[in-house]
Amino acid sequence: MAPRGGISARIGYYSFGSYGGFIGGWALFLWAVMIPPIEAVAVATYASYWVPQFTNGTFLTPLGIFVSVIITIFFVLLNLAGVKGLGKFNTIITWIKVGVVVLLIIIVPLVLFHSSNFTTPSFILPTNGWSGIFLAIPASGILFSFGGYRQVADMAGEIKNPKRNLPLAIGITIVVQSVLYILMAVVIVGAVDWKALNFAPGDWGSVSTLGIPLADLMRAGSTVVPGFGGPLLAGLVVVALAFAVFSPLGTFGVFITGASRIVFGFTRENALPQKLGATNKRGVPTYSILLVAVVGDLFLIPLHSWYSLVDFVVVAAVVNFAIVAASVPIIRKSYPNLHRPFKVPFGTAWSLVAFVVASLLIYWSTYPTTLYALGATLAGSVVFLYQGIKTKWHNINLKGSIWIPIYIMGLMILSYLGSSITGGSDIIPFPYDVYVVIAYGIVFWIISQVSASKEPLGDMQSLVENAPVDAEA
Repeated sequence: MAPRGGISARIGYYSFGSYGGFIGGWALFLWAVMIPPIEAVAVATYASYWVPQFTNGTFLTPLGIFVSVIITIFFVLLNLAGVKGLGKFNTIITWIKVGVVVLLIIIVPLVLFHSSNFTTPSFILPTNGWSGIFLAIPASGILFSFGGYRQVADMAGEIKNPKRNLPLAIGITIVVQSVLYILMAVVIVGAVDWKALNFAPGDWGSVSTLGIPLADLMRAGSTVVPGFGGPLLAGLVVVALAFAVFSPLGTFGVFITGASRIVFGFTRENALPQKLGATNKRGVPTYSILLVAVVGDLFLIPLHSWYSLVDFVVVAAVVNFAIVAASVPIIRKSYPNLHRPFKVPFGTAWSLVAFVVASLLIYWSTYPTTLYALGATLAGSVVFLYQGIKTKWHNINLKGSIWIPIYIMGLMILSYLGSSITGGSDIIPFPYDVYVVIAYGIVFWIISQVSASKEPLGDMQSLVENAPVDAEA
């Protein structure tokens, strides 16, 4: 409906006012700007199979940081050349990634597959029960892996025929990646050979300690598979590792682009200096890209591990999910006559469900990660002072968005009081903590709807009417 650059960071402005919009966008910015360093850690980790000097355990060495900076510079130059050039580069990477995944999905089970792995009691239900399944969604990279579709929305202003292509791109991306992830998960589980690994059958906890799971499983399996299967698996190990090094580069480039569009969106809402939104002759926000690249590389210095960073950014991203989810019914009521080329049926019901699920995902990210990530999100209030001063505190609409910091602080408290399984003090044990968070989400969704302004905020109609139609694809 409003395909504009960085729209995911801007939609809150039109439902909850300047402060609500900024906090939602700030949370998304934290997510997007930290993805490149996360992918840099992934590249260095897998490349250390050939160049051990890139990492020191879970940390990047100075050499690893240097390589990451060089990668950043390459993608900055590619971005400055325009989205069209980046799109061609990313298309090539995407087809290679899909091709390798399909190759592994087809070949590995033909050589190494144990169907009995799917019937072990500890596989059917983990030793820590349903709570372990809940925790795995935000903490093991599952939710992180699905976050890439957001970049389609953030670069909507540069997509040709967005009214048709945006819904198609988002829908196809989610379906294809879901199918590939599920099939790859089946392959990995089936590839576990307990004897070759010298693990007790059903000891999935030991499997989780493997540094490069699929490659390690194929390497171990190549020692026990008879005939040509052993050499074939050994060759696929090299392919898988090369793919693992190559694959994150596509994500690296896309998120530098997406994060820069979020900064661009902020400048259009007067939340950041207009200079950061200045574009070159190709329509690329040059200063936004440079800012994102520098901030992202700074995160390489205090890195602890890939997983700790992923947990952090997932919490920040889901705060944005929650705010945008709550915005849907409000936007529909405030702008009932705007043309909607794509409309989600039962939007109000999905808004409530999405908001509650977002609250659960934040809670399951475990304490103290929730404390750090939600604290960093609230810290955006300091940056928001720029917008307040710039607008002389007019049209801030704090009344419509004051629920947001209260909601965030409440989640911090619930995370601390929650079950020991999620890192809390166990004052609210499992599964009662889940029920409490569900109730908490329902209450705050109702508050978000009641406190929202009854009059339209901002000029969203201009975003729709002046939306690009034939921008660069």
